[in-house]
Amino acid sequence: MPGVWHDDGFAPTRATATVAAVPVVHLDPVHLATTSDRYSGAGHPMRAVTRSIAFEGTWDDDRSTLVQGIFDDLAPDWTATRDGPGRALPLLDALDRGGVAGGTAIDLGSGTGLVSGHLQEHFDRVVEVDLSFEMLRHAIADSPRVNADAARLPLPTGVADALVLMNMFLFPVEVARCLAPSGAIVWVNSRAEDTPIHLSADEVLESLTTAGTGDWSGVASRAGEGSWCVLRRC
Repeated sequence: MPGVWHDDGFAPTRATATVAAVPVVHLDPVHLATTSDRYSGAGHPMRAVTRSIAFEGTWDDDRSTLVQGIFDDLAPDWTATRDGPGRALPLLDALDRGGVAGGTAIDLGSGTGLVSGHLQEHFDRVVEVDLSFEMLRHAIADSPRVNADAARLPLPTGVADALVLMNMFLFPVEVARCLAPSGAIVWVNSRAEDTPIHLSADEVLESLTTAGTGDWSGVASRAGEGSWCVLRRC
């Protein structure tokens, strides 16, 4: 994303001066791959849940407990069934073409840390956060781990230079609170539209803005089987 960093954040150059009219710039995809035939897509039960959380705030203790139980049960086989060679490709492309690196990255909804090791190569500090204690117990990356509900994170305001959400629910107000003023949200769907927990780049932007977290802009694209967007405050 063309631009320069100042003390008060990211400022677009002339090449991105029209970003307010086109908030998400869609870049050409790279390394496209055939999508998986695993059970997924718009009909998956998690799709409706994802949208209701992002746009209606329909998250409570009962839903939190239910989701935690689902992922606790999946944890023992998570790494073996999902750690494919192309899984990290959309994330790495997002970090590269989205211009994201530096201080502290929060891997929000980290699961067993399948991409946390890749994040360690781009950031000084990486913290894994997941609702499922069992996911963290089976983690394969050597990073600090926090067992927490992403709707109410035990993190200081503005602590994260990057919040990485891969196949994760979006809690827009809490994400905006934890992100540094010049920080970046990195949203990744490992199987693009076939990902059960999925929002498009424009939907992520809409969720953030309608929640009253300010104005955002960024870039989006696809890599391998997945899709991604990187958003920053304007």
